[in-house]
Amino acid sequence: MIHKQFSLYNLFIESKNTLKVYLVLLTVIFLGNINCSAQEYDEFPVELRVSKLGVTEMPVAIKNQEAYIAVADFLDFLDLKNDVGNSPAEITGFIINPNNSFKFDIQKLKVIYKGEDFIIKPTDYILTATTFYFRSSLFGEIFGLYTKFNFRDLSINLETDIELPKVKELRLLNIRQNLNELRGFVTPDTLIERKYPFFRAGMADWSVVTTQQTNGTNDNRFNLGLGTMIAGGETNVLLNYSTRVPFTAKNQFYQWKYVNNNSKLFKQVTAGKIFSRATSSLFAPVVGIQLTNTPVINRRSFGSYTLTDVTDPRWTVELYVNNVLINFTEADASGFFSFEVPLMYGNTIVNLRFYGPYGEERTEERIINIPYNFIPKKELEYTFSAGIVENEDNDRFSRFNLNYGISNGFTLGGGVEYLSDVTSGEFMPFLNTSLKISSNLLFSGEYMHGVKSEALLSYRTPSSFQIDFNYINYNKDQTSINYNYLEERKISLSLPIRTKFFTTYSRFSINQIILPTTKFTSAQFLMSGSFFGISTNLTTYGLFNERSKTPTIYSTLSQTYRLPYQLLLSPQIQYDFSDNAITNMIVRLERPFLKRGFVNVGFENNFLRNTQIFEIGLRYNLNFTQTSFTSRIGNSNSTFIESARGSFLFDDATGYISSNDRSSVGKGAVTIIPFLDYNDNNVREESEPSVPGLTIKNLGGSVTYNKDKTQLRIYDLQPYTNFIIQVDTLSLDNIAWKINNPIIALETVPNQFKTIYIPVKVLGEVSGMVYVKDENGTKGQGRISVHIFNMNNELVGKFLTEGDGYFTYLGLKTGKYKAVIDPEQLEKIGYIANPAELEFTIEKSEFGDIVDDLEFILEKQSN
Repeated sequence: MIHKQFSLYNLFIESKNTLKVYLVLLTVIFLGNINCSAQEYDEFPVELRVSKLGVTEMPVAIKNQEAYIAVADFLDFLDLKNDVGNSPAEITGFIINPNNSFKFDIQKLKVIYKGEDFIIKPTDYILTATTFYFRSSLFGEIFGLYTKFNFRDLSINLETDIELPKVKELRLLNIRQNLNELRGFVTPDTLIERKYPFFRAGMADWSVVTTQQTNGTNDNRFNLGLGTMIAGGETNVLLNYSTRVPFTAKNQFYQWKYVNNNSKLFKQVTAGKIFSRATSSLFAPVVGIQLTNTPVINRRSFGSYTLTDVTDPRWTVELYVNNVLINFTEADASGFFSFEVPLMYGNTIVNLRFYGPYGEERTEERIINIPYNFIPKKELEYTFSAGIVENEDNDRFSRFNLNYGISNGFTLGGGVEYLSDVTSGEFMPFLNTSLKISSNLLFSGEYMHGVKSEALLSYRTPSSFQIDFNYINYNKDQTSINYNYLEERKISLSLPIRTKFFTTYSRFSINQIILPTTKFTSAQFLMSGSFFGISTNLTTYGLFNERSKTPTIYSTLSQTYRLPYQLLLSPQIQYDFSDNAITNMIVRLERPFLKRGFVNVGFENNFLRNTQIFEIGLRYNLNFTQTSFTSRIGNSNSTFIESARGSFLFDDATGYISSNDRSSVGKGAVTIIPFLDYNDNNVREESEPSVPGLTIKNLGGSVTYNKDKTQLRIYDLQPYTNFIIQVDTLSLDNIAWKINNPIIALETVPNQFKTIYIPVKVLGEVSGMVYVKDENGTKGQGRISVHIFNMNNELVGKFLTEGDGYFTYLGLKTGKYKAVIDPEQLEKIGYIANPAELEFTIEKSEFGDIVDDLEFILEKQSN
């Protein structure tokens, strides 16, 4: 048996160029290191390539340019059952099924598989003291595991029709991972539990807006938002001041909110300004308390609900369901946008937040009540609200509702609402239900005694065509709702249209309102989408009134053209069919400048009012603030507006203060501090330095570093969500540094930085040689099993030597160890090791200690 030197082997195995490979072979042969006679071979690992499993190193013996594969290692890699007896050639097992058993019987020169004998020749295998090699081509002939050896690049390709256990395991794992991603489930290595501090300083928002008018009143507005944690609850205070409006409590916002999803009785407790979700007309905030056992998490979706609305053209709109960001979209040329809102089990509270195309942020949040409220089967959820309405009479308000899931598709609920100024009846009991009739047909209904009855039916086809019917009947004597409607009838049809040249969302809706003496009917036809790459919106609106003989019908066409030099041209025209005339025309031209700036000019001509307005605007975003200046010069009035907004973030655990150009109050943040854990106790101590340059794979939130990149911060996180941090372990500068738990889960908490210390283990390396001594001399021996034990005699490492006897192992903590040759293997091959064991010490070191002088010599046992 002839073994190459390790350096020559590396040169050979790394040579991908054919000419270089042959030059290496000729050099080795010429030097006499390899004698290519029929009985000689060489042992070393080659690349085994398996479809869907990738590439691994596999021990082989090369003889006459033909590969012999190490049977046990090959079957182990494929997760095929095999047992090795007293000799490396005594291998038994089965392929997939126990009925497909096999046995290698070398003494009788045969392989038994599925009860059939396959005769082999002595040249079909190579048997060493430690390994049994089998001709690679025979794996296909006998077991259906077809291998193809490529001598030029020293690789083996495996092809088979058998679904190998490892391939099946990976396929099932991928399916589970995909399902988990869809459901939002990720299995973390570390779970950091939430704490409820009595007080933590956190975030502050600020904004200043000044307005001057030539024929009007000037105005200066100041807004300050403070976000903290008090008594374990989120505490937000928003103060608003205007020189035109007196400073009153009614115009301020303050709220304390305690959230504990693990509590059975109260999962949410809110005090201060509460969101009442009242049926009655409330024109002032409610100050009080709200209790509910609804968790602040999204339970799986069972359908969707189409939501449409209007904002400014090309603004980005974010959709939040129960405070969790679900989706975002960009409004079209007229400001129209639509969402497919997933319907979650439990109360579905939808918030919309708006951001301009160049960093502008609108603080307005629209809370939309979804008409469907499904509760999981056999679960009971309640919400109780009570407080004082901040109007002149300080009316008393309360509402209690209870919902029970009869099945996953059928929820029945009810409750009572109370408002002290309702003359038709202060107490208003109600019943409600949500029913999933089929996978694409939903029904929702509610009856409130003495106030109204309402029903909604929604049908959706697989092609996304949707039709909605909505009917409301109001009690003519009710005073709870502040208008005198008797009935409302609505029908809406929507359909996305996709062709080769355009994609568009189309909707046709009719809304009829019945009043005591008349009725109004309005109709709208809308098409919004991209036509030949141009963002286009065409909306036609009609209003029909019994008192008017002539209906009002007009259309608005809006488009956005992307021109060279980053110019955006947005024309809009409105045509009134009743007067057969153009009533309004707007043209805007926009362009970014200096990377973070934005300038726009525009002109509007309103033919009905005979007004012309010329507008010029400038916006520029700094790291700590958004600034803007706008001038609107008209023939009757001119307006000038200047504004600035931003926020401050305070991390009291590390004394870190930073600024942000966007709102931060109510949002969560995380500080990540990696450190060298010398003593392996997962707790940072003063003597353990920080680790610079660590990166994460997360897409959520905004990420920043401190100057030396030893602290990483993520902010702009949505609160009360299960946030997963995935550390990029390859970003560490030193190969001896290792992070055992790179996937960390935590619940984001608003108005504070949550500090996470990530222990980085410093690993030591040990290496050496194993030689075999016989009558021909001493040479390196491959495939010898070396075990590493700590001082408690616990096995901490186990590996095999390379073909030339070399071994290396990286992964030892600081401390004392001993290396031992596997005694069972020594007994099987009839050798003893000298010395029997070698002690060594891994010293404490920032870059990892290396011990590279271990040597074992194996000798034949004397009889």
